[in-house]
Amino acid sequence: MEGDAFSPYIDASVEVYVAAMQKTRDVVAARRSITARHVSHPGLRAVIAQPDDEEQLVGFAYGYYGARGQWWHDAVADELSREQRKEWLSNAFELAELHVLPDWQRQGIGKQLLDLVCRDVPRRTVVLSAIDDETPARALYRSVGFQDLLLGFTFAGSSERYAVMGRPLPLDAPSPRL
Repeated sequence: MEGDAFSPYIDASVEVYVAAMQKTRDVVAARRSITARHVSHPGLRAVIAQPDDEEQLVGFAYGYYGARGQWWHDAVADELSREQRKEWLSNAFELAELHVLPDWQRQGIGKQLLDLVCRDVPRRTVVLSAIDDETPARALYRSVGFQDLLLGFTFAGSSERYAVMGRPLPLDAPSPRL
């Protein structure tokens, strides 16, 4: 789905985020605001996982075309070398979120969401940030050819450490090092 078609899923996606990331409820309002802002970004693409026999959203992923003036893009660009910015961010799809409810993890849903959200994206690279730890998410990204661009990265206002990762598109092509 594109653009505003994801808007009806904002609240459900925030609930998935809270559960998947094991966050406290005090982040809900901020996450709703962030997600609502992302919906207006150019090139927004979103996919959801909602099994036929379930009304509940069990997973989702979305991203958009990265550009100067966007918070994530600018924060990461400031830490990359000029060459890295050109290679990784100049024509990138920024995968903003990919989360699956804990009871539904390790069933291939995350990989399916990643494949679907990145399919036929008219960009040269896909970039993302993930908690900088050996998590199932990092293993998933590595399994499809993502490489670490930054490690131990902290965003302003947060003490959590992130890994910024990237890979050339399309996902079904071999992943050469850029």
